Amino acid sequence: MVALGDRIFAIGDSGNDEVVLEMDFDCAVHKRISVPIDPYDVEDLASHGGLLILADTGDNRRARETVAFITLDPESGDGTLHRAAYPDGPHDAETVLVDPDGRLFIVTKELLGPSSVYTPEDGQTISNLAEPGPTPLARVGTVRTGDTSTSGFNSVMFTGGAVSADGSVLALRSYTDVYLYRTGDDGIGAALTESVPLRVPTPHQPQGESVMFTDDGDLVIGSEAQGGSLPPLYVMRGVVDGMTPDEVVAEGSTSTASNRVVLWGGVGVVVVALVILVGFRVRRR
Repeated sequence: MVALGDRIFAIGDSGNDEVVLEMDFDCAVHKRISVPIDPYDVEDLASHGGLLILADTGDNRRARETVAFITLDPESGDGTLHRAAYPDGPHDAETVLVDPDGRLFIVTKELLGPSSVYTPEDGQTISNLAEPGPTPLARVGTVRTGDTSTSGFNSVMFTGGAVSADGSVLALRSYTDVYLYRTGDDGIGAALTESVPLRVPTPHQPQGESVMFTDDGDLVIGSEAQGGSLPPLYVMRGVVDGMTPDEVVAEGSTSTASNRVVLWGGVGVVVVALVILVGFRVRRR
């Protein structure tokens, strides 16, 4: 999912990733936008400059020679294909982060060992990536998560990411936690690889793989269906406001240190409607 002003865009996982849904904040579906380029496995959704960025980066078997980003104009339905290639062989990835300048960052999903961060070589932005490419990717480093020794491996298998509208805070989510980073002057790559995040355990979800920021700075998390039943979404109110510039997070901090952020507006279940994904209502300030 990704929010653009008063609209929400959502796309399903592999097998349901040929259509993007456009909804309002009252759960009404206004448009179904066909993806003009046949994707392999879309795993995340971002935006920049009014365009949607579909991260076709899924590779469970780690066999793809290239991954891809599909830019989609939600007004016209036009799209472009930008392929990319890792410098060290295939990776499975379900997270793409885009900064306000249009620079892309991929975070890999690892079963064992730390996740890595990749970005197009020479700082290329989404607007100047080759069509169709591939554009070489460069490895930025390893994601720093703090002390997760008491957590299971599900806590560091990253399944989605989002960047706040002002670019000041980014979120990585796993099946059990959300990791919040302040980007700072050095940007997303440095935040992920050099700073210690605020780790917030999430409510139980059968397969939590969705996260987005609203323009108001709230964080919304969601899950895939299980057994045909779509679970509720959750809203963490005031996350961006809560991550103040002087926030200092100690190594190993978890929900105890994050109460001020999580309880700022509480964690509330949002009304759920069945579409292809989950429709929802988010209060506007």
